Amino acid sequence: MNRHKAIEVVSKEILKDGLVEALFLKGSIARGDDDDWSDVDMYAAVTKENREKFLDKRICYMEKYLPLVFWVESNFVGPQIVGVYEDFLHFDLYTVDVGAIPQTDSIKIIYDKNGVLDNYQQASLGISDQALVSKINGFTFTLLEFHIAHSRGDLIWATHLFAHQMADVSVVARYIHSKDTAQLGLKALHKAIPSGLHDEIQQIRETATASNILPAMTQLAGLMAKLISQLPQEIQTKTNQNFFKIMLDKLGAR
Repeated sequence: MNRHKAIEVVSKEILKDGLVEALFLKGSIARGDDDDWSDVDMYAAVTKENREKFLDKRICYMEKYLPLVFWVESNFVGPQIVGVYEDFLHFDLYTVDVGAIPQTDSIKIIYDKNGVLDNYQQASLGISDQALVSKINGFTFTLLEFHIAHSRGDLIWATHLFAHQMADVSVVARYIHSKDTAQLGLKALHKAIPSGLHDEIQQIRETATASNILPAMTQLAGLMAKLISQLPQEIQTKTNQNFFKIMLDKLGAR
């Protein structure tokens, strides 16, 4: 799959019609941390007058690169085509109103003749201190849910809860080592945290089979305790430390 060729071909076809005011990329390609397996997040900003014309032609634009083996319509920040090409490239084409362009994450401008994007303000992918506290307290509550599920012998649900906890741990790890990317969680985590910490998280994940889920969760809870100890004191004191200690004791993680 050739994401750069796809971007070139699709954008050229879109611009040929003159229906867009701006065309730009978001996601890993815009941030500059993409790789051979990255998907394409392309955004087309259109006026209300051109909106329906553009929406009707999206599949035609996209299939100028290669035939789509799968596509579905969605509506995340606006009408969206989620497409997959026969070379397995995942390509998302978003349509947004020219006066309401979502200002999140980095952008890479393909076309902006009239300066529609001149005042674009990139939002951080970090999280607030309060959101971090909520994430940690949520982790603690999920330890209780896990304990109940495991005690019932509901190992499938317990394993699902473990996966949820992995995501929360990754947010806290990113907050410490790559604060402005905390929202990305597990995605490309190896690029955001020290290799030793990543290896520890990966080792815990590799042990998390259904039959071994309790020791894995115990290790994960212990790692979370270690990460919490590295946070500023003012954040630590806002978390429910007593409940967290109770759950660590319940799991035997202390």
